[in-house]
Amino acid sequence: MGLFSSSSDTATVAPNRSKRQVCWDARDEYLNCLEKNNVLNPFEDKYSSVIKKECAQQEKEFESKCVKSWVHYFKEKYVVDLKRERFLKDMEAQGGQQLPFPIDRK
Repeated sequence: MGLFSSSSDTATVAPNRSKRQVCWDARDEYLNCLEKNNVLNPFEDKYSSVIKKECAQQEKEFESKCVKSWVHYFKEKYVVDLKRERFLKDMEAQGGQQLPFPIDRK
């Protein structure tokens, strides 16, 4: 191994399909708990007491079964998806019309 080598003796192994599924199931349980308790942003301090009281077990499972970077990504995605959904509902309520072509890049 050279001085500037990118390889490491403790290389990280990507989760296999079954581990990813376990992570996704834990994520779904956690996000369902957030939704059920009207938590709009798990990063905001004003929701921390609700999360600790109502979703502590789900959060612990989620964080233990998923890679740390995935946990952060899924929480951010939850917030973005809620904002997008709220924006679309607001536009629809104001008489906005859907474009004649899809804009999703999924």
